[in-house]
Amino acid sequence: MLGRYPATGSVLCYDEYVAKRIEVPSFHPGGVVLAVRDGEWIGMSATSLHPAEGYAFNEMTGVLAPYRGQGLSLALKLLGIRLVRSSGYRRVMTMHHPLNASAIAMNRRLGFVDQER
Repeated sequence: MLGRYPATGSVLCYDEYVAKRIEVPSFHPGGVVLAVRDGEWIGMSATSLHPAEGYAFNEMTGVLAPYRGQGLSLALKLLGIRLVRSSGYRRVMTMHHPLNASAIAMNRRLGFVDQER
């Protein structure tokens, strides 16, 4: 399953995901960070750069359930923020499901400020 949007439940098929997330000017391969354990992909964070708008966007950060609670999401998101800073951006945005208390707490810990869409 790819591209589930918070609170909408919509899911993109692979071709739609590639068209909307990878084959776009904002895609930056350095913004994709994977966590791998014993050859298994257990987590991912993807950050895109939007020069015309002057911000970067944390597209998603996720870790498989058995590996949660070990700081992997935080580490993945921090690596994305490193790309943002090294690329000269001073603003990064993200979004999360409104009921995802752990993501909300992590984002606030990192300095993200709640904002209505």
